[in-house]
Amino acid sequence: MLINLNDREVRLPDILLVGAAKSGTTTIAHQFTRHPGIFLPMAKKEPHFFSFGGEKPAYTDPAFVRTLVWKPADYAALYSDAPPQAVIADCSTSYLYRYRTAVAHIQRVYGPRAVELSMSAILRDPVERAYSHWLYLVRNGHENLPFEQAVDPAVVERRKQNRWGFDYLGYGLYAEAVEHFIAAFPAFKVYLLEDLKDLQGTFDDICGRANLPSRKVEPVRSNPGGIPRNKALVRTLRRNPVVRGLSHLLPDRLRNSVRATRDGLLRQALERPEMPVAAREKLNAFYRPDVERLSKAIHRDLSHWCKG
Repeated sequence: MLINLNDREVRLPDILLVGAAKSGTTTIAHQFTRHPGIFLPMAKKEPHFFSFGGEKPAYTDPAFVRTLVWKPADYAALYSDAPPQAVIADCSTSYLYRYRTAVAHIQRVYGPRAVELSMSAILRDPVERAYSHWLYLVRNGHENLPFEQAVDPAVVERRKQNRWGFDYLGYGLYAEAVEHFIAAFPAFKVYLLEDLKDLQGTFDDICGRANLPSRKVEPVRSNPGGIPRNKALVRTLRRNPVVRGLSHLLPDRLRNSVRATRDGLLRQALERPEMPVAAREKLNAFYRPDVERLSKAIHRDLSHWCKG
Protein backbone atom coordinates (compact mmCIF):
# COMPACT_ATOMS: atom_id res chain seq x y z
CA MET A 1 0.00 0.00 0.00
CA LEU A 2 1.39 3.39 -0.97
CA ILE A 3 1.55 5.70 2.03
CA ASN A 4 3.01 9.17 2.54
CA LEU A 5 5.47 8.75 5.39
CA ASN A 6 7.46 11.80 6.48
CA ASP A 7 6.81 13.46 3.12
CA ARG A 8 7.97 10.39 1.17
CA GLU A 9 5.72 8.02 -0.71
CA VAL A 10 6.63 4.51 0.44
CA ARG A 11 5.13 1.04 0.32
CA LEU A 12 3.98 -0.27 3.67
CA PRO A 13 2.20 -3.49 4.70
CA ASP A 14 -1.30 -4.38 3.55
CA ILE A 15 -1.59 -7.27 6.04
CA LEU A 16 -0.94 -6.98 9.77
CA LEU A 17 -0.89 -10.11 11.93
CA VAL A 18 -0.75 -8.48 15.36
CA GLY A 19 -0.39 -11.28 17.92
CA ALA A 20 -0.21 -13.09 20.17
CA ALA A 21 3.33 -14.30 20.82
CA LYS A 22 3.78 -18.11 20.85
CA SER A 23 0.32 -18.64 19.36
CA GLY A 24 0.99 -19.77 15.78
CA THR A 25 2.02 -16.54 14.06
CA THR A 26 5.20 -18.09 12.66
CA THR A 27 3.17 -20.90 11.08
CA ILE A 28 1.12 -18.35 9.12
CA ALA A 29 4.21 -16.25 8.37
CA HIS A 30 5.77 -19.36 6.83
CA GLN A 31 2.77 -19.70 4.50
CA PHE A 32 3.09 -16.01 3.57
CA THR A 33 6.69 -16.53 2.44
CA ARG A 34 5.57 -19.36 0.13
CA HIS A 35 2.74 -17.37 -1.45
CA PRO A 36 3.82 -15.78 -4.76
CA GLY A 37 1.59 -12.76 -4.18
CA ILE A 38 2.82 -11.90 -0.67
CA PHE A 39 6.05 -10.20 0.37
CA LEU A 40 7.26 -10.85 3.92
CA PRO A 41 10.96 -10.40 4.77
CA MET A 42 11.27 -13.50 6.97
CA ALA A 43 14.55 -12.24 8.40
CA LYS A 44 12.51 -9.40 9.91
CA LYS A 45 8.97 -10.76 9.99
CA GLU A 46 8.42 -8.97 13.32
CA PRO A 47 9.79 -5.42 13.07
CA HIS A 48 7.44 -4.18 15.85
CA PHE A 49 7.47 -0.68 14.34
CA PHE A 50 3.98 0.43 15.38
CA SER A 51 4.57 -0.54 19.01
CA PHE A 52 6.66 2.55 19.74
CA GLY A 53 4.89 5.52 18.19
CA GLY A 54 8.10 6.71 16.54
CA GLU A 55 9.99 6.85 19.85
CA LYS A 56 13.11 4.86 20.70
CA PRO A 57 12.13 1.80 22.77
CA ALA A 58 12.74 2.33 26.47
CA TYR A 59 13.62 -1.27 27.36
CA THR A 60 16.80 -1.62 29.39
CA ASP A 61 18.32 -4.61 27.56
CA PRO A 62 20.37 -3.03 24.73
CA ALA A 63 20.67 -6.33 22.86
CA PHE A 64 16.88 -6.59 22.79
CA VAL A 65 16.42 -2.98 21.69
CA ARG A 66 18.79 -3.55 18.75
CA THR A 67 16.34 -6.13 17.35
CA LEU A 68 13.50 -3.58 17.16
CA VAL A 69 12.62 -1.24 14.28
CA TRP A 70 11.30 2.13 15.41
CA LYS A 71 12.58 4.64 12.85
CA PRO A 72 10.20 5.27 9.90
CA ALA A 73 12.98 5.12 7.29
CA ASP A 74 14.20 1.76 8.60
CA TYR A 75 10.67 0.37 8.54
CA ALA A 76 10.01 1.52 4.97
CA ALA A 77 13.36 0.08 3.87
CA LEU A 78 12.21 -3.42 4.87
CA TYR A 79 9.70 -3.37 2.01
CA SER A 80 11.59 -1.42 -0.62
CA ASP A 81 12.40 -4.62 -2.54
CA ALA A 82 8.82 -5.89 -2.66
CA PRO A 83 7.68 -6.78 -6.20
CA PRO A 84 5.37 -4.09 -7.66
CA GLN A 85 2.16 -6.14 -7.41
CA ALA A 86 2.94 -7.93 -4.14
CA VAL A 87 0.80 -7.65 -1.03
CA ILE A 88 3.10 -6.83 1.91
CA ALA A 89 2.78 -8.42 5.35
CA ASP A 90 4.03 -7.57 8.86
CA CYS A 91 3.65 -10.26 11.56
CA SER A 92 4.60 -8.36 14.74
CA THR A 93 3.07 -9.99 17.82
CA SER A 94 3.76 -6.97 20.02
CA TYR A 95 1.02 -4.90 18.39
CA LEU A 96 -1.62 -6.68 20.45
CA TYR A 97 0.47 -6.46 23.62
CA ARG A 98 1.16 -2.73 23.15
CA TYR A 99 -2.27 -2.10 21.66
CA ARG A 100 -2.81 1.48 22.79
CA THR A 101 0.39 2.74 21.18
CA ALA A 102 0.10 0.41 18.18
CA VAL A 103 -3.49 1.28 17.21
CA ALA A 104 -2.86 5.01 17.49
CA HIS A 105 0.37 4.76 15.49
CA ILE A 106 -1.24 2.66 12.75
CA GLN A 107 -4.04 5.20 12.42
CA ARG A 108 -1.59 8.09 12.35
CA VAL A 109 0.68 6.55 9.70
CA TYR A 110 -2.03 5.14 7.42
CA GLY A 111 -4.60 7.89 7.91
CA PRO A 112 -7.87 7.19 6.06
CA ARG A 113 -6.31 4.13 4.40
CA ALA A 114 -6.04 2.30 7.74
CA VAL A 115 -9.47 0.78 7.11
CA GLU A 116 -8.04 -0.98 4.04
CA LEU A 117 -5.66 -3.05 6.14
CA SER A 118 -6.31 -6.77 6.46
CA MET A 119 -5.71 -7.18 10.17
CA SER A 120 -6.02 -10.21 12.42
CA ALA A 121 -4.64 -11.99 15.48
CA ILE A 122 -4.10 -15.60 16.49
CA LEU A 123 -4.72 -16.27 20.18
CA ARG A 124 -3.99 -19.21 22.44
CA ASP A 125 -5.02 -20.40 25.88
CA PRO A 126 -3.08 -17.78 27.91
CA VAL A 127 -1.83 -20.30 30.46
CA GLU A 128 -0.27 -22.50 27.78
CA ARG A 129 0.99 -19.37 26.02
CA ALA A 130 2.82 -18.18 29.13
CA TYR A 131 4.52 -21.54 29.60
CA SER A 132 5.50 -21.74 25.94
CA HIS A 133 6.97 -18.22 26.12
CA TRP A 134 8.98 -19.17 29.20
CA LEU A 135 10.34 -22.29 27.47
CA TYR A 136 11.25 -20.19 24.44
CA LEU A 137 13.26 -17.71 26.52
CA VAL A 138 14.91 -20.57 28.41
CA ARG A 139 15.95 -22.08 25.09
CA ASN A 140 17.38 -18.76 23.94
CA GLY A 141 19.40 -18.29 27.13
CA HIS A 142 17.45 -15.24 28.33
CA GLU A 143 15.59 -16.92 31.20
CA ASN A 144 17.13 -18.64 34.23
CA LEU A 145 14.28 -18.47 36.75
CA PRO A 146 11.96 -21.43 37.42
CA PHE A 147 8.55 -20.99 35.83
CA GLU A 148 6.72 -20.55 39.14
CA GLN A 149 9.05 -17.70 40.09
CA ALA A 150 9.09 -16.13 36.62
CA VAL A 151 5.29 -15.71 36.58
CA ASP A 152 5.06 -14.29 40.10
CA PRO A 153 3.40 -10.85 39.64
CA ALA A 154 6.06 -9.00 41.65
CA VAL A 155 8.85 -10.62 39.64
CA VAL A 156 7.09 -9.85 36.33
CA GLU A 157 6.61 -6.22 37.32
CA ARG A 158 10.29 -5.87 38.21
CA ARG A 159 11.63 -7.50 35.05
CA LYS A 160 9.30 -6.47 32.24
CA GLN A 161 11.13 -3.22 31.56
CA ASN A 162 14.18 -5.27 30.63
CA ARG A 163 12.47 -7.00 27.69
CA TRP A 164 8.77 -7.46 27.09
CA GLY A 165 9.07 -11.23 26.94
CA PHE A 166 9.38 -11.27 30.72
CA ASP A 167 5.79 -10.02 30.99
CA TYR A 168 4.43 -13.56 30.86
CA LEU A 169 1.19 -12.35 32.50
CA GLY A 170 0.44 -9.20 30.48
CA TYR A 171 1.05 -10.88 27.12
CA GLY A 172 -1.93 -13.18 27.76
CA LEU A 173 -4.45 -10.51 28.79
CA TYR A 174 -6.15 -10.30 25.42
CA ALA A 175 -9.67 -8.99 26.04
CA GLU A 176 -9.15 -5.24 26.28
CA ALA A 177 -6.61 -5.26 23.46
CA VAL A 178 -8.99 -7.15 21.16
CA GLU A 179 -11.85 -4.80 22.05
CA HIS A 180 -9.58 -1.85 21.23
CA PHE A 181 -8.65 -3.28 17.81
CA ILE A 182 -12.27 -4.15 16.96
CA ALA A 183 -13.40 -0.64 17.86
CA ALA A 184 -10.70 0.93 15.67
CA PHE A 185 -10.81 -1.62 12.82
CA PRO A 186 -14.24 -3.29 12.50
CA ALA A 187 -12.91 -5.86 10.01
CA PHE A 188 -10.32 -7.06 12.55
CA LYS A 189 -10.61 -10.83 13.02
CA VAL A 190 -9.45 -13.17 15.76
CA TYR A 191 -8.38 -16.74 15.06
CA LEU A 192 -7.49 -19.30 17.71
CA LEU A 193 -4.48 -21.59 17.76
CA GLU A 194 -6.87 -24.53 17.53
CA ASP A 195 -8.13 -23.11 14.21
CA LEU A 196 -4.71 -23.99 12.79
CA LYS A 197 -5.67 -27.65 13.04
CA ASP A 198 -7.42 -26.79 9.78
CA LEU A 199 -4.42 -24.87 8.52
CA GLN A 200 -5.62 -24.85 4.92
CA GLY A 201 -9.04 -23.51 5.81
CA THR A 202 -7.61 -20.82 8.07
CA PHE A 203 -5.06 -19.73 5.49
CA ASP A 204 -7.76 -19.68 2.80
CA ASP A 205 -9.75 -17.30 4.99
CA ILE A 206 -6.77 -15.04 5.68
CA CYS A 207 -6.01 -14.84 1.95
CA GLY A 208 -9.63 -14.21 1.06
CA ARG A 209 -9.84 -11.32 3.50
CA ALA A 210 -6.77 -9.80 1.80
CA ASN A 211 -8.34 -10.31 -1.67
CA LEU A 212 -5.72 -12.89 -2.58
CA PRO A 213 -6.06 -16.35 -4.08
CA SER A 214 -5.06 -19.03 -1.61
CA ARG A 215 -2.26 -21.52 -1.97
CA LYS A 216 -1.74 -25.06 -0.74
CA VAL A 217 -0.23 -24.84 2.73
CA GLU A 218 2.90 -26.53 3.96
CA PRO A 219 2.55 -27.84 7.54
CA VAL A 220 5.37 -26.59 9.70
CA ARG A 221 6.36 -26.74 13.37
CA SER A 222 8.43 -23.65 14.06
CA ASN A 223 10.34 -22.11 16.92
CA PRO A 224 10.29 -25.02 19.39
CA GLY A 225 10.85 -24.04 23.00
CA GLY A 226 12.25 -26.15 25.79
CA ILE A 227 15.05 -26.75 28.26
CA PRO A 228 18.30 -27.59 26.44
CA ARG A 229 19.71 -31.04 27.04
CA ASN A 230 23.01 -29.69 25.72
CA LYS A 231 23.34 -25.90 25.90
CA ALA A 232 26.33 -25.74 23.57
CA LEU A 233 24.50 -27.71 20.87
CA VAL A 234 21.36 -25.59 21.15
CA ARG A 235 23.45 -22.41 21.05
CA THR A 236 25.22 -23.64 17.91
CA LEU A 237 21.96 -24.52 16.16
CA ARG A 238 20.46 -21.13 17.03
CA ARG A 239 23.36 -18.75 16.62
CA ASN A 240 26.02 -20.27 14.41
CA PRO A 241 27.23 -17.18 12.47
CA VAL A 242 28.17 -19.15 9.36
CA VAL A 243 24.76 -20.83 9.12
CA ARG A 244 22.94 -17.58 9.86
CA GLY A 245 24.99 -15.67 7.31
CA LEU A 246 24.53 -18.24 4.56
CA SER A 247 20.80 -18.67 5.23
CA HIS A 248 20.14 -15.00 4.47
CA LEU A 249 21.69 -15.50 1.02
CA LEU A 250 19.28 -18.29 0.13
CA PRO A 251 15.94 -17.90 -1.67
CA ASP A 252 12.96 -17.88 0.70
CA ARG A 253 11.86 -21.42 -0.16
CA LEU A 254 15.30 -22.89 0.45
CA ARG A 255 15.74 -20.77 3.56
CA ASN A 256 12.46 -22.16 4.91
CA SER A 257 13.73 -25.69 4.31
CA VAL A 258 16.95 -24.93 6.19
CA ARG A 259 14.96 -23.45 9.08
CA ALA A 260 12.68 -26.49 9.20
CA THR A 261 15.69 -28.80 9.39
CA ARG A 262 17.23 -26.66 12.12
CA ASP A 263 13.98 -26.60 14.12
CA GLY A 264 13.73 -30.38 13.85
CA LEU A 265 17.22 -30.75 15.29
CA LEU A 266 16.40 -28.22 17.99
CA ARG A 267 13.28 -30.15 18.96
CA GLN A 268 15.40 -33.26 19.55
CA ALA A 269 17.86 -31.26 21.67
CA LEU A 270 15.20 -29.82 23.98
CA GLU A 271 13.15 -31.17 26.86
CA ARG A 272 9.61 -29.95 27.51
CA PRO A 273 8.62 -30.90 31.06
CA GLU A 274 5.04 -30.58 32.26
CA MET A 275 3.94 -27.26 33.71
CA PRO A 276 3.99 -27.34 37.53
CA VAL A 277 0.48 -28.03 38.81
CA ALA A 278 0.49 -25.21 41.37
CA ALA A 279 1.56 -22.66 38.74
CA ARG A 280 -1.15 -23.85 36.36
CA GLU A 281 -3.85 -23.49 39.02
CA LYS A 282 -2.75 -19.94 39.86
CA LEU A 283 -2.64 -18.91 36.21
CA ASN A 284 -6.02 -20.48 35.48
CA ALA A 285 -7.55 -18.35 38.25
CA PHE A 286 -5.67 -15.24 37.10
CA TYR A 287 -6.79 -15.45 33.46
CA ARG A 288 -10.33 -16.81 33.79
CA PRO A 289 -12.11 -13.40 34.06
CA ASP A 290 -10.21 -12.06 31.04
CA VAL A 291 -11.02 -15.19 29.02
CA GLU A 292 -14.73 -14.78 29.81
CA ARG A 293 -14.57 -11.16 28.65
CA LEU A 294 -12.73 -12.14 25.46
CA SER A 295 -15.28 -14.85 24.74
CA LYS A 296 -18.02 -12.22 24.67
CA ALA A 297 -15.94 -9.85 22.53
CA ILE A 298 -15.28 -12.40 19.77
CA HIS A 299 -18.49 -14.44 20.18
CA ARG A 300 -16.67 -17.73 20.61
CA ASP A 301 -16.86 -20.32 23.36
CA LEU A 302 -13.52 -20.36 25.20
CA SER A 303 -14.61 -22.54 28.11
CA HIS A 304 -11.93 -25.08 27.18
CA TRP A 305 -9.22 -22.53 28.08
CA CYS A 306 -7.83 -22.23 31.60
CA LYS A 307 -8.50 -25.89 32.36
CA GLY A 308 -6.33 -28.78 33.53
